[in-house]
Amino acid sequence: MSDPDMSPLIIAGTQTVSRAIELLKLVAASQPGGLRLVDLTRISGLEHATVHRLITCLVQEGLLIQEDGGKRYVLGPYCTQLGRASQSNTGLLEHYTPLLHRISNATGDASFLVVQSGFDTLCIGRAIGTYPIQALAVNVGHRHPIGVGAAGVAILAALPKQASGELIWRNRDRLPYYRGLTPQALEVLVATARQRRYSVTVNYAVSGVIGVGVVLRGASEDIVGALSVASIEKRMMPERQEMVADLVRGQVESFKPISGQAPA
Repeated sequence: MSDPDMSPLIIAGTQTVSRAIELLKLVAASQPGGLRLVDLTRISGLEHATVHRLITCLVQEGLLIQEDGGKRYVLGPYCTQLGRASQSNTGLLEHYTPLLHRISNATGDASFLVVQSGFDTLCIGRAIGTYPIQALAVNVGHRHPIGVGAAGVAILAALPKQASGELIWRNRDRLPYYRGLTPQALEVLVATARQRRYSVTVNYAVSGVIGVGVVLRGASEDIVGALSVASIEKRMMPERQEMVADLVRGQVESFKPISGQAPA
């Protein structure tokens, strides 16, 4: 299923994004010395004015910085931050993969490891169960506005109300693309999840799927992500939702939490 939130990007702007990424890759390949504006223009084959405009934007966003008196461009601090976040996600996946498989073996359904990434949730791991029909609602590497799936609701419910409300507000224009989800409806889901200590949501990205989500906390009680279990609607009836939630919470509580902070 295509992501409706991506449609505006497909319609316009993809060429600009592609060119900016090309320039970023050229600078990365030239590390540690970097490249001058004239070098980037020559190697990329783009117009000088286009290169200058894109490079200026990359500098403003912290992806590039100027060195050697402003003559050369090298990778900026945000690239380092992205690299650290990627390494953190890798460590998180390695730590919790056994738990994912344990949960899928116990429930028979697909389970997912999800982290917060800005205003989104990002799926970084998935395990398959034994039930003949698997609800593979999210692919690894896929992202949605936080709260579209059960894991995102579980994360929102674990955050302070002001923080979760801010995230929901930030995504207010994106949410309706997901089966008409509204900020008000999401607030209700989050409030219910706070009371239950787990979330239950119809998957707003894939019809016919219900998910149960439980937050994951690190050794310092910081939120590092969430686990969710998804199944088809006729299998995930209310009594089974509670059973799955109890099982996942029990597995999480008995599993050694990861040390360190949540990935950015």
